[in-house]
Amino acid sequence: MIYFTEAIGGPSYISAMTQQTYPAPFDSDIRIDYALIAFGVGAAVFAFIYLVLV
Repeated sequence: MIYFTEAIGGPSYISAMTQQTYPAPFDSDIRIDYALIAFGVGAAVFAFIYLVLV
């Protein structure tokens, strides 16, 4: 069994995790994000049109 608190009145596991900051795994460029979103939306629209026509 996993206990999420160390002791009575002690810091909880969740609050201890929120205090840590983690660096981004890579420096993301916002244009890449928008390009991936546009690609996903375009693929979804294409699939929808394909399924309606077939």
